[in-house]
Amino acid sequence: MPKKIILKIKQEPQQSSPDVEPVPTQPIGEITQVREEKAEEPSKEIGDLDEALRMYDELMKEVERLKNLDKNFITYCLRLEELRPQLIRSILARLAERRNAVVEKAADVLEKLKSARDVLGSEFAEIEGELIWSSIELNTMQLEGEKADQKNVGLKEELEARIPELRKKLTNLRNRLKVIEDMVKQLSDLPRNIVELTTNKDEVSKLFEDLKKRYMLNHGPRAEAVLRAEIERVAQQEAIPREYAILLVWRASIGR
Repeated sequence: MPKKIILKIKQEPQQSSPDVEPVPTQPIGEITQVREEKAEEPSKEIGDLDEALRMYDELMKEVERLKNLDKNFITYCLRLEELRPQLIRSILARLAERRNAVVEKAADVLEKLKSARDVLGSEFAEIEGELIWSSIELNTMQLEGEKADQKNVGLKEELEARIPELRKKLTNLRNRLKVIEDMVKQLSDLPRNIVELTTNKDEVSKLFEDLKKRYMLNHGPRAEAVLRAEIERVAQQEAIPREYAILLVWRASIGR
């Protein structure tokens, strides 16, 4: 009797598919939150702006100090027994050197402020564009009303919350830009205004009014015109500013 042959077919084990971790999806709200957090992180541009503002404040302190030096020099001149034009010119030459140094420093500060202004301007344009687009999206959804896809409800709520924030940021940036623009203009005008800004006129104004009263005794209604002419003559003759010419004329009027 023939033997029965049984064939055993070995089955290959089924290969299981490799484990693939699903890529998590971020809801729109979370993406927006990340964008906001990144925007709030300190950046190089913010550091540059802070540095520019610090340098501007220091420069303005130097301008104020020059004005105080001028004021104290006038006070010192009033106490001198003998006030010589040569002394006035010597001290004013030193003040002029300080003024020139401030003007040179102002050029560097001006460049930093302009750079900061450009950065803020770019940020302003970006947020303005985002605000306009968000407003258009929200208005479109409001016009669609009930026809709007239910999946867009979350986006609508997000836009309603975000638009006021964007408006607030835009207002803040506009105000900062205006402040920086004023600083830029002030520093741009500084080279021609430095003498005016650093000259103290309070004391000499008092001396001028006192001189007018004295001149009225001899010149009557023409007193102020005669006084101004005399001040101009002394200023040109001694090559000194008008304020110090007033000082010399006043000293001469009281016999000192």
